Amino acid sequence: MTNISLDHRVVSILNHINAGVLYCKNDQHSTILYANNYFYEMIGYERDEFAILFSNRFADLVLDNVSHILASIEEHIAQGKDLDFEYRMRNKQGKVFWVHDTAKYEKENDCWYVTIMDITDMKSIEYERQRLEYYLNHMPNKIVICDQKTEIVYKNKRAEQCRYFPKDASSLRQLIGEHLLVENLDEILSRAARGETQEYETRYQEDGIFIGHDKNRMIPIRNTEGEVLNYMQVSEDLLSKTDGLTHFPTRPMFIYYYDALNRSHPEKSVYLMIIDVDDFKTINDTYGHGVGDEIIRITGRKLTSILGQEDYICRFGGDEFLILFVDQTMEDVLEKGRYILSTIYDFPKTEKDPLKITYSIGIASREKGDGYQELLEKADSALYQVKENGKGGIRIFGWNSLDEKVV
Repeated sequence: MTNISLDHRVVSILNHINAGVLYCKNDQHSTILYANNYFYEMIGYERDEFAILFSNRFADLVLDNVSHILASIEEHIAQGKDLDFEYRMRNKQGKVFWVHDTAKYEKENDCWYVTIMDITDMKSIEYERQRLEYYLNHMPNKIVICDQKTEIVYKNKRAEQCRYFPKDASSLRQLIGEHLLVENLDEILSRAARGETQEYETRYQEDGIFIGHDKNRMIPIRNTEGEVLNYMQVSEDLLSKTDGLTHFPTRPMFIYYYDALNRSHPEKSVYLMIIDVDDFKTINDTYGHGVGDEIIRITGRKLTSILGQEDYICRFGGDEFLILFVDQTMEDVLEKGRYILSTIYDFPKTEKDPLKITYSIGIASREKGDGYQELLEKADSALYQVKENGKGGIRIFGWNSLDEKVV
């Protein structure tokens, strides 16, 4: 079969199509019997030039190994399936471009009706997206991207595999809303909508134990006009940096939280409670560090159970803990202190005498201008007075009449 001629009206129609339209032999070269003008514009050759240089062999322009395509042609023909492939070609100027090739078989003449479209721009976008996704999936942090309504549009692998992220959460609000510390999500989003990067912490509990604690940054994503289209939350795992026995935040994290609270909510009531395990050194010396460690773990679970959503805790030292109670009354805080004292218990018997665990507690209220150190010194002073009076009680700094004690 030689090159075919077409009615001028058909040619006119085909030449007005913004895609390469070809009629090719079913041979190893996909020899062209007809191609419209757009195809020759794509490859940069004149019709006669291409015929002379390449003998109209379409396959000679293809860069990729298309042996898998050729091997499957007979199977496609037998099953009555059309061809649908993507591959790269090179034009006369040496430029490489991607094409999407679809072809329908004509049995009568053993030929293919072929349409090819230049998809270079689309492939470039896809390549950049794949490269970005590869980068995001190899970040050490969890990354979640949401739209302006907080609906999640992307999570990297670390976020997908995070055991404490709710699996059914379809929005950022569902993912972190109940787990935010100090901050309100609407306020965070409002500031982010103005283009400000936001920082905040989230905390997750399960059966009285911290299973997740993240420091998050919300980064606004803008278009070329500067409009905020999406928000990206980048979450750094703080739990791995916490105390090994209790998974409580470290002292630097506690101070950071207090300072953030001071800046963002100076109007809220804040109380600092310091809890000390009575005679802990003697317990360690007498019963061993294994028993001491178990007491710390048990105490940690007990203290976790009294925390409100905005409250914050850390292991201050070997046998001391700090808790910030936020937006609560003095009576609420005192009641929680009483609960700690009332849960005195006998540690499981050992070869030595049964062991009773008691606590001493000091409390101080944040006053205007109190930094972390000033508030800590007041709470520590109250704790010192409890210990001077026999331990096992509560004192609130400045309340000399109060010295509750549980026997």
